[in-house]
Amino acid sequence: MQVLRLPLLAFLLGLYCCQHASAQAPPATTTKKKFDPPRILAVLRPNDTGELRPGDGGQRLYYIDKGQEVSINRGDILNVYREKKVHPSLARGMRIFIGTITITESQNGSSMGTFAKGERINLPIIKFKVPLKGDLVVPRLIIDSGVLFNPGDFSLAANAGAEFTKVAQFIENFSPGKIIIEGHTDSDGDDTNNQTLSNKRANEVVKFLINTYPFITDGMMEARGYGENQPIVPNDTPENKKLNRRIEVIVWE
Repeated sequence: MQVLRLPLLAFLLGLYCCQHASAQAPPATTTKKKFDPPRILAVLRPNDTGELRPGDGGQRLYYIDKGQEVSINRGDILNVYREKKVHPSLARGMRIFIGTITITESQNGSSMGTFAKGERINLPIIKFKVPLKGDLVVPRLIIDSGVLFNPGDFSLAANAGAEFTKVAQFIENFSPGKIIIEGHTDSDGDDTNNQTLSNKRANEVVKFLINTYPFITDGMMEARGYGENQPIVPNDTPENKKLNRRIEVIVWE
């Protein structure tokens, strides 16, 4: 089915701009504001018919309330999170990673893309198995662990420094209050050892960034290791295992 994207996007942007009339482009001398995570603004279902139901399938387009002004560009792959309240006394809910959105169109003020689900979307706590209006869409950068580390080691390789230029530029594109560095492995070896290795690698990346770049501070960084528990593809071929051995740099807030 051919989707008439531009008229629909213009319509949605018109509604959005009416609600945010004061959100005008800042003058060139204005200091860049602190990063505010993008959210899904609207969902276009196939034929735009029927109500969204648990487990409902089909190709959808997801419209996001930010675009090129926060360095979201065509071809980017962003993480999608569902926020869930875990206790009434907590100001913020828990973020659950449900998949990724690949950006197909982007301009200042909006972007849109298609969704690929992650394994955690099947958790019982996630009622609707597709992204919803209001879900967070978070920029990320993926680095092959083989570029940064020798196999089975958590000490940075001698030639790893050049790769961190990309990381620093990625972080500098935003004004983040918090950056998450995630370590991931493939499924080879012992699960406990993989968990430990991913933790140590994430911490090594955090230490290098803090010690190398003055604009990256200890207070804005957090390291997390997930071992083999969050693959992005099945661990069924050497090529896929290579993709799963990775470091993710995530603009959290």
